[in-house]
Amino acid sequence: MLYYGLEKYILDKEKALAYGFAQQEEKFVLVTDIAETEFYAKIIINAQNFEVNVFDKDTDEEYLPFNVADNISGYVTSIREKTEQLLQEITVSCFANANVRDLLMQYCNQIFGTVPEAPWKDTPDAFTFKTAKRNKWYAVFMTIPYKSLGLNIKGNVDIVNFKLPPEKVAILTDKKFFYPAYHMNKKHWLTAVLSKNLNVELVKQLLAESYHLVEK
Repeated sequence: MLYYGLEKYILDKEKALAYGFAQQEEKFVLVTDIAETEFYAKIIINAQNFEVNVFDKDTDEEYLPFNVADNISGYVTSIREKTEQLLQEITVSCFANANVRDLLMQYCNQIFGTVPEAPWKDTPDAFTFKTAKRNKWYAVFMTIPYKSLGLNIKGNVDIVNFKLPPEKVAILTDKKFFYPAYHMNKKHWLTAVLSKNLNVELVKQLLAESYHLVEK
């Protein structure tokens, strides 16, 4: 049975391994008892869901009624509830919130003591961060249409612009995660698309580099 809801979370691989998961190629797999039952679960973490199969502890045979969605007997429901509790515990223990925009804005505030400003009335969801001494932008967070990045995708996407040395801008621009700066000098600034697959730790380093570059 599949349990969805991981779209908003990022797997912390080290925490998953510490919890007891084993990495098998691109997947993480856990076999663990379901508390207060005669069953154990095999749990596989996929990109957007948990894949769960339940087995009898004594026979190792799969308990197929668990997979029948319209089976709402009290016994099966009880096993599902305990399984869902287990998945909630795993989510809390092994995942981080995937709201990359919030994570990076919190980083700017906590590391540099800077606060977001919304300078444009017509775009209240756009925020700038300024350096402490020179009071100049080092990061600009915006929500823009995908087409503004030259992508044939409907809808909007969160981005952040930051300043880097020109040679680093050229090296990082891959038009997958990093793009020529939106509405800013494309030689000195870079745009990062804030998706859950972005290397958040790398972008934190780049924001720090931008801060110190602008401050100088």
